[in-house]
Amino acid sequence: MTWQKAQFLRPTQPYFVLEADHFKQEIYWTQGISHFYTFGLHEARTFDVVPDACIDLVFQYTQNKMLAYACGPVLSCQMQHWDSHQDVFGVRFIPGYHPAGVDIILKDLIGQRIPLDRLMKTTALIDQMVTQTDFYQRIRIFLQEYVKLEKQQEKPYGKRALVMDITKRAYLSDGLIRISSIAEQTGYSESYINRVFHEQMGFSPKTFCKIIQFQRALEFLNYGQPNKMTEAAVNLGYYDQSQFIRDFKKYAGITPKQYLKRIKQEQYKNRIKDTNYLSF
Repeated sequence: MTWQKAQFLRPTQPYFVLEADHFKQEIYWTQGISHFYTFGLHEARTFDVVPDACIDLVFQYTQNKMLAYACGPVLSCQMQHWDSHQDVFGVRFIPGYHPAGVDIILKDLIGQRIPLDRLMKTTALIDQMVTQTDFYQRIRIFLQEYVKLEKQQEKPYGKRALVMDITKRAYLSDGLIRISSIAEQTGYSESYINRVFHEQMGFSPKTFCKIIQFQRALEFLNYGQPNKMTEAAVNLGYYDQSQFIRDFKKYAGITPKQYLKRIKQEQYKNRIKDTNYLSF
């Protein structure tokens, strides 16, 4: 299959797909949501999490209870432990997007997994999710309650509005926009943009752009499978092949060539199921 770049980047955690007992996802691209996903773990496992600049709302189901978390992004490849006998339902938001009703800035969520009830003024969404056992019903109930939170949310203004604008520009450019261009387009100085972005996000706009570029690289390797790494570097806007390899290894923990070999051996595309439930 020939790789075709999608209009919108779908941020991914590839090791979730490779390590889980099963993995399904439902693409959404509305209300700041990238996609819904679900996976199961019969045994306790520890696997890598890669940078995606996303906030995930994660609902972990066991036989006895449900635990809900807001999970922040990591800035380099890190190991994460998951307990056994779990059925996981997740909502991944677009990179840099702040979920409605969650009272925390992304900066304070970096590398963190915080119980969702600590961050929300109302637990109505959590309470409704407790009894749901089906992936599609969980999606339906989540959206039903999330719409209510959106209606209560104040429109972003000031610094938060500026950060949202910056992340949108970076996201739509696949991370290739320059900070000088953002400064010119917004009328703010580069130093002010960097300062405000770091205040809210915990890292620089340049780092955000690199993470977006890396996520597009994952997509390219997952579905494009180039014959040469130079082909990937050129397609993804890297300065050269060595920069591509260096950045990818920092974020994925292995080189592009090693990653490509693994996803081929483990049949990545066959392990991930797109449900198309919402395509009606």
